[in-house]
Amino acid sequence: MHVKPPKTWGKYTSTVLRSDDAGGTVPLAGATVQIDSWAFSYTLKTARDGTFPAVATKVKIVKGETTIGNFTLKKAP
Repeated sequence: MHVKPPKTWGKYTSTVLRSDDAGGTVPLAGATVQIDSWAFSYTLKTARDGTFPAVATKVKIVKGETTIGNFTLKKAP
């Protein structure tokens, strides 16, 4: 089932990146993203370009606009 939200609702989109060996960043495909709230819980996988439609963090969503937040993951030492 696919339901379109009302146009007055805001959206949040994000990209998961990882550090590369050259000091830059590249998209992280296939990463698991867990989103939890008081009302629901979702588990998503990032697309080939590292994007996913929501993120588990506090953000202010503005009515009728898209809020973007990108994350870069670093290798553990």
